[in-house]
Amino acid sequence: MAGELGKYKLCVSARSADKEILKKSQDGGIVTQLFKFALEEGIIDGAIVAGPGDEPWRPRPFIATTVEELMTARGTKYNISPQVSWIKEATRSYGLDKVGIVGTPCQMQAVRKGQLYPFGLRDVPDKIKLAIGIFCMENFSYQSIKQLVEDHAAMKMEAVKKMEIGKGKFWVYGNRGQVVQLPLKVTHKYEQPRRMEHRLRADQERGRHLGQGDRGRVLRDKTHRAGEART
Repeated sequence: MAGELGKYKLCVSARSADKEILKKSQDGGIVTQLFKFALEEGIIDGAIVAGPGDEPWRPRPFIATTVEELMTARGTKYNISPQVSWIKEATRSYGLDKVGIVGTPCQMQAVRKGQLYPFGLRDVPDKIKLAIGIFCMENFSYQSIKQLVEDHAAMKMEAVKKMEIGKGKFWVYGNRGQVVQLPLKVTHKYEQPRRMEHRLRADQERGRHLGQGDRGRVLRDKTHRAGEART
């Protein structure tokens, strides 16, 4: 596990016990739960999260300062939301002294580098009190998601209740109870190019530690999962 996750102090499996959070959470609602606790306990004054944008399922970063606002950001959006660009907005325009932020691993790397080398981020690094990184394996442009949903799943974006990737398939759930599953081989060509590079590199790295027979089995049977914002 250490080779796959890097350095860590503790690994736990957690799930929110809040029924309101779980109603629209992606899986266990743990990111929303952590931010809710942090807001209520005064650990943070607000959190930079990915909320609904101007178009269905296009995420827009915003600063949630109440639990009610936080609840509007539940669930995974499979497009990149420019969270990091709102750090200065949170501290300067909103005047927050204790900021929370959630993002993909590459975004968290940018946050940490900004804390170490705060060029253009004067007086900001020490105000980031809670940074939550989420798993990310597949990511799509908004146009790609729209094509997958409307062309392949035959649903309108505004009619979609939830999307997820699991068990080797891309799942689309409609507001009227429809469920459409697409094989991941259909979705691969729509992925952001960097995601595909990272996946190939991970396969190659993992293959170095396997025998030839095992390596072939992993490449044949591998099931991809995405966790970018398992809120």
